[in-house]
Amino acid sequence: MDQPYFFLSYARRDDRAAYVGRFYNDLLHALDLPATFSARQPTFRDVENILLGDDWLLELSRAIGSCKAMVALYSPAYFRSEYCGKEWTHFAARVKRYQERTSVQPRALVPVLWEPVPQRRMPAEVRAVQYTEPGFGEEYLKHGLLQLMQSDPGGAAYRHVVEELARRVRGAADPFNLPTDEPPAFDLSTVRGCFPVNEAPELTGHVRIFVAACTKSQPPVGRSHTTYYGEAPWMWAPYSPPRVPTVVERAKRVITGDGHTASVEAVSPQLIRHLNRARSLNQACVLLVDAWSAREAPYRGALVRYDELHHPTTAVLVPCHEHDRESGTDNETLWDAVKEVFERNWLRRNDPHDPVFWAPVDQHEFDDMLARAVTVTQNRIAASGQVRRLPPGGPPPTMPRL
Repeated sequence: MDQPYFFLSYARRDDRAAYVGRFYNDLLHALDLPATFSARQPTFRDVENILLGDDWLLELSRAIGSCKAMVALYSPAYFRSEYCGKEWTHFAARVKRYQERTSVQPRALVPVLWEPVPQRRMPAEVRAVQYTEPGFGEEYLKHGLLQLMQSDPGGAAYRHVVEELARRVRGAADPFNLPTDEPPAFDLSTVRGCFPVNEAPELTGHVRIFVAACTKSQPPVGRSHTTYYGEAPWMWAPYSPPRVPTVVERAKRVITGDGHTASVEAVSPQLIRHLNRARSLNQACVLLVDAWSAREAPYRGALVRYDELHHPTTAVLVPCHEHDRESGTDNETLWDAVKEVFERNWLRRNDPHDPVFWAPVDQHEFDDMLARAVTVTQNRIAASGQVRRLPPGGPPPTMPRL
C-alpha cells in the first residue's frame, strides 16, 4: 500500500531553471489522483519526498525498489548520470523479473524525451525500449519536452504531451504488480548501472568567462538606462539593476553549481589568443555580451574577429531584460548592429541542436541556456580526442638547445 504510484527519474542538472519541477506538477495535475489514493501511494520525486534528516540513499532505494511505474526524462545529462543509470537498470530488472514470472511484457517504464539524444549515445539496453510515438506531435519528437516548455509554456502542444504521458503513466502503474525490493536487502548503491558514465575523457572542469560590457562612467552611445552598468565590465547587471546579482555572479553560480571552477575577465583585443590558449588547456569559454556594448570599441573588433574564426568550444550569450524597452527585439537598429558583429554565428542563433549562441536571453532562460551551452562545449572538447589532464606541480624544465 506504500508503493509510490510512479518514480520520477531525472538528472539534477536538467532542473536548472525548475522546468522539471513544473513538468512534475503538471503531470500530477493531469493524473488527477484521488486524495486518499495519493496519500496511500504518493508519487516520488527526490527533492519533495526526501526530507531534512532522512537517509537519502535509503529513501531512494526504497522508492525505486517498490514503485509501480517509472517516468524517465531522457537527456544527454541523464545518460551521463551514475545514479540515473542505477535507477534505470534496477527498475528494468524488476520489469524483466515480472515478465519471466508471468510471460507478460509490462509497459511500466514511461520514457520522456526531455532533450534530443543521438541513439548512438544511448546504451543498448535503452535503445531496446521504444520511446517515440507519432501521437506526441512532431515538435516534441524533434525538439523534446523542454523545448516545448520554453517556446510555449502552457501551450496546446505542451498540454497535449502531458495528457498523453499521464495516460501512459496510468497504463503503466495500474495493471501490473511488479516484484518489490525493500531495504536493507536492497541497496541502490550496489547496483551497477548500464550508463557508461566513466567512458568520457576527463576534463579540467574550468570555464573561462569573458564579458563585453561598458561601464557606468562610459556607457554605450545612445543608451539612456545606465543603471544596468557598474564600475567595471563584470559589474554589468542586465537583469536586476541596480541590485545584485550581476550577470557574472549568476553565471559563476551556475558553473560552480555543476562542480566546475570559473574565472572572469573582460573581452580585450587579445581575445582570440586567450580562446586559443583555453582550448589548448581543454577549458570551455563563455562570452557574455551586452548588445549595446558589442557595437563599440574596444569590443567590436575583438568580437568580429571571433566571429570570423571557428571556436567550437566557446559559447556566446547576449542577456537582455524582458522589461528593458530600449533593448527589445523591436529595436531593429540595435539588433541589426549585433547581427553585423556576429554575421556568421547569427545563422545558428537559438538553435536547440547547436545550443552555443543565444540572443537575446531573458532572465528566466539564462541559467538553463548557460548550463546547456557549457555542457555542449565540454562535450566537444571530449569528442576532439585531445583531452588531457595536466600533471600537478610547476612547469617542466626547459629543454637544452640542440
